[in-house]
Amino acid sequence: MPSSTPKWLALLLAASLATLSTKQQSAAEGYAAPDSILLKDGTVVSGMIVKNTADAVWIQERYGISKHPKSEITRIRNAADLGMEFTSAHTRGDLPSWRVMVNDIRNNDSITSLEQIPATAIDNGLYKNVPYLSFRLNELLEMNIYGDPDDPAAIEFGAYGRQANNDELRRTLRAFLAGFLTSRQEVAAIYSLPFTGGEQCVDTMCFKIIPVSAPDSYGGWWISIFNPGKLTASRMDDATYAMVTRPPSEVIGRGGRLIRSSWSPADLLNVFQETSQDGPVPIQGFKRDKFGEFQLIKKQRN
Repeated sequence: MPSSTPKWLALLLAASLATLSTKQQSAAEGYAAPDSILLKDGTVVSGMIVKNTADAVWIQERYGISKHPKSEITRIRNAADLGMEFTSAHTRGDLPSWRVMVNDIRNNDSITSLEQIPATAIDNGLYKNVPYLSFRLNELLEMNIYGDPDDPAAIEFGAYGRQANNDELRRTLRAFLAGFLTSRQEVAAIYSLPFTGGEQCVDTMCFKIIPVSAPDSYGGWWISIFNPGKLTASRMDDATYAMVTRPPSEVIGRGGRLIRSSWSPADLLNVFQETSQDGPVPIQGFKRDKFGEFQLIKKQRN
């Protein structure tokens, strides 16, 4: 791989994002860890505590979730606000990282599941040949994060099947995206778009709605925020793009439903990992249990 390859692209092509050390995490731009635990061996693990039971603590670091038995912990420092963004605030013209998006969605009571799915190839339109992470929410909703997951070129939500014409859902998705905007002009622009389709730009930020009838809709209704310059910089050649995507027919079936509900780690570009004695365990996402709490969906490597 050429030495000029961006770090984030190298991570995508490696198909696994390894957990960074605490020192690396602290130095990473835009990273702020709200919680920390002190282990008996003197190690400090910084991140965001996502689960704290009588026996263990799970803490989300920059690229992974690690589990630490209480018997190995000397001190736990919990942030006062566990819902705080797991990064520094983004500035005008920037979009929030994938961690912020996932954390906000996880804290929304209407979301019963969030699972990473294989990114399908986009061969036309705005996002042609731009690599992305793809997540399925509940059953017929999708979230795609294009380019560098920590500094996205675009964030997109889509609705399939019966949800594609649900105006209440459309308004909810629009309001969710508007919550990350930094100016009244940007908010006005995204709200000016009719649900039947359109595009508006304010400075370096653009907003687009793609209706089901559009040639680049792939059967869904889509609303997105994107930075044109970052999209262009992220676009891959055909051969490289084929390495990080799958044909749509292998992933999404009739009515936008997934062809299968479970994917192996080899199918995904993993962004979640949990460390264990046997090495990192990929995490595909979360599902809310009968008590309303999210449980990790773990995948064993073959």
